[in-house]
Amino acid sequence: MTKRRLKTPHIGRKTHEMPRFGPGLIAHRTVMSVAVEMANELFEVYARDNDVYRALRAGGQVSEKAARLVFMERMAPRLLEDARQVLTDMLTQPDDVVPKAQKDEIADALIKDTDLRANRFVDAAHATIPASVH
Repeated sequence: MTKRRLKTPHIGRKTHEMPRFGPGLIAHRTVMSVAVEMANELFEVYARDNDVYRALRAGGQVSEKAARLVFMERMAPRLLEDARQVLTDMLTQPDDVVPKAQKDEIADALIKDTDLRANRFVDAAHATIPASVH
């Protein structure tokens, strides 16, 4: 199974059709990638409701890909702590589920993210879910 790479919000391309929200994520790459994956999965949950999906796509004026990216850019900063929790939970799994080498990488990422975590500031305007999505 080939894993599809998701575009990470902090390196989003600025365009007139799809503005980039926020200055980016302040997190370790591993924590950030888990948060982005979680935001992508959350988009699927929100997209199941037709009214919400139409709102995310601005009534069909925005492509699904663009709507997904904007949603992920807004949600990923809010999911950083949840991503840390998921990674922490992976450390408690048996070695046959999560290999020891991967656990070492996760532990290293969480330790390095701790310093970044202290400097994290998520502006309310950049990390909000649009009212039409609630």
